[in-house]
Amino acid sequence: MTQSGTYKLYVLRHGQSELNHENIFCGWIDANLTEKGRHQAKNSAILIKEHCRNNSLHLPRLGYCSRLVRTKQTTEVMLHTFGIKNAIFHIASCGEPIKDVSKELSQHEAVVYKSWRLNERHYGAWQGQRKPDILKEYGKKEFMFIRRDYNGRPPAADLSREMVQEVDDKGSLTGYDFKEPNRHIKYRPEEHANEVLPSNESLCDVVSRLEGFLRGSILVHLNDQNPSALVVAHGSSVRSILKILEKISDNDIKDVEIPNAIPIVIELDKETKQFVRRYYLDPELAKINADRVRNEGFPKQN
Repeated sequence: MTQSGTYKLYVLRHGQSELNHENIFCGWIDANLTEKGRHQAKNSAILIKEHCRNNSLHLPRLGYCSRLVRTKQTTEVMLHTFGIKNAIFHIASCGEPIKDVSKELSQHEAVVYKSWRLNERHYGAWQGQRKPDILKEYGKKEFMFIRRDYNGRPPAADLSREMVQEVDDKGSLTGYDFKEPNRHIKYRPEEHANEVLPSNESLCDVVSRLEGFLRGSILVHLNDQNPSALVVAHGSSVRSILKILEKISDNDIKDVEIPNAIPIVIELDKETKQFVRRYYLDPELAKINADRVRNEGFPKQN
């Protein structure tokens, strides 16, 4: 099948965040990009620009990201690198599919919708904890089951404590606030819409909360006038997208690792919007960095 016969999703995990750098379970904690993360985001945009130029494709003007700051920052860097100066961000209508985007796209160079359904998996009580410490506490078998099994779910966070910022309480990394004291403020639109937000999740849970948004608010807006979209998400939400579109089995998905900020092109049939194929725009670097993700938490081998 030729490229002209497919729609494109450019899907990637955000650039390196401050907590990725520290080998910490981040989940729903709002961590900023590091300078390396910003450089990765810029390089991702360059890869997409080159791919579009070499294949006579238009750059994506419609984007989606999570409600966490690291995906918004990644998206902003990428749009700037694309040369897009007039972009607007919206919180996706809670509980409702995104309606017609054509009007917004006629007024702006790019439009990006933010949704909690693209958020990272909620790591519950593991959030803010160093991966080697969790490995030591739980042991390799339980650590890998919760971290990678489709139904593995960490202990729930005590949100009554997560919501309260204690004096001089900076979590396990000095100078960084690991709690969610702003959850009721940040997610006020979702709570007003009676969205049920998690206190811990398995990958199965992420797939369940993401599938409707993927089909009803992302795929539905791919058409000949808007043949591509950019999706900036997280390791677990990118894995969920791949699982849904490729119909990857519950067992096989545990072996899929997503490195930071290397674009995946997902091609979809124009008539059916069914999965055709996917490929990384830098497959060699993707393999190297995916191996690093797989080994997070374990002692480095000399």
